Amino acid sequence: MTDWFRGKYKSIKFRLLFAFTLVLITALLALGWYLDRSYIASKQQIIQQQFEHQYKIFNLCLGSEQPVATEKLLSCYKTQRQTAQTDLYFYSNNSELVAVFRANNRSSYTQLPPIYADDNQRSEQWLAALKNNTGQRFVRLSDFYLYSSNQAPANVFIIAMPSWQMDADILHNRLTFSSFLSALWVLLVIGCYLLLKRGLLPLDKMVTDLEAIASGSAAQLNSEYATELNAMRESLNNLLNAEKLQRERYRNTLADLAHSLKTPLAVLQGAASENLDYQDYLSVAGEQIRRMDQIIQYQLTRAVKSIGDGAKAKAVQANPIIERILSALGKVYREKEVRVILNLERNVEINADERDLMEILGNMLENAFKYCRSEVAVSLYSDNDNVFIILEDDGAGVSENMRKIILERGERADTSAAPGQGIGLSVSVDILSSYNGQLEVEDSFSLGGAKFSITFPKH
Repeated sequence: MTDWFRGKYKSIKFRLLFAFTLVLITALLALGWYLDRSYIASKQQIIQQQFEHQYKIFNLCLGSEQPVATEKLLSCYKTQRQTAQTDLYFYSNNSELVAVFRANNRSSYTQLPPIYADDNQRSEQWLAALKNNTGQRFVRLSDFYLYSSNQAPANVFIIAMPSWQMDADILHNRLTFSSFLSALWVLLVIGCYLLLKRGLLPLDKMVTDLEAIASGSAAQLNSEYATELNAMRESLNNLLNAEKLQRERYRNTLADLAHSLKTPLAVLQGAASENLDYQDYLSVAGEQIRRMDQIIQYQLTRAVKSIGDGAKAKAVQANPIIERILSALGKVYREKEVRVILNLERNVEINADERDLMEILGNMLENAFKYCRSEVAVSLYSDNDNVFIILEDDGAGVSENMRKIILERGERADTSAAPGQGIGLSVSVDILSSYNGQLEVEDSFSLGGAKFSITFPKH
């Protein structure tokens, strides 16, 4: 039972319904107690008013005659008895019982009224209090309601009424109220449950939509929910978008890693086919292994690096990076015998991570070597605001309608010219965007092929 309750208590609907039920039970019990007390007080007030009315009739009938004859008492009793079926106990000024008149018309002169048999001590105390002017005129003793004529008279008469009718009315009233409050409690709990069920429908719909997203049939939460859930919907959509972007970033990073490792692997493959002595081969292999390790570390860093982090990089010399890449590509494409024309301004610094520059220039220079016929030109210069790197080749060039397309991941201008996945330029554009840099594709007027212009801001 406890485990079942703990399991159910995890539900918002159960918690609210359970709390509402407890509050409702408390409120209805308090209401029932108040109504019961009010009903009893009103009924007792009615009996007291009835006794007072009987007393007035009886007192008017007796008049001022002293002592009062028993026949006179009986006649007056019959007069007041017309208003209610009550008993009358008449005491003398020395507190002795003079006469007892009952509703069944029988009279007796016993010293102690039978109604006090179960509560003799309390009745004597009440009579003593009346004599001392300290008692209440209307009380309940044992199973009777009693009303005294006054507190310190010469003659005292007491009107009595059995309490069973009053108790029966109270019991009936309690049963009626209990049935009503129980029915009200059931209706309110059912109503609360239905309201909660309807009120939580937007959450159920959101759960259904999330399951659709998990199954792949939807990408976002596009349904209209309650106004209070709109902020949650937007937050969840932002989370889903961030997770999607991160997943795509990891996938792209794996593709970029494979693409970046092609050049050092090609260098190692070329070195294996050359007639190099052992030390030269170890030198080439060691350099390319270090390069591959740097590429792996770089791609892992890129996978978790936030956009805009590139602007925090320190300035690095561009010339050594360009020369290193050209040296490696010269070994990869040595059979093509590419002639490289360099126009490099000395001591040019770029505010970028060295690994990012290696990735950008490595991808773009490899494309230049891959698609050129025999010549590649590399220019490097700067002004007060920007650093410019111009890469040109004497290949077939890029048509104007393809210049934007080739910058997208997986797109290539010519799928038959050379093997590749079409991701090198898109990687370069992605890295450049983190530095607020630009990449433009034009025609090369000097070599006749393609011209790629890279712009890095200095600040």
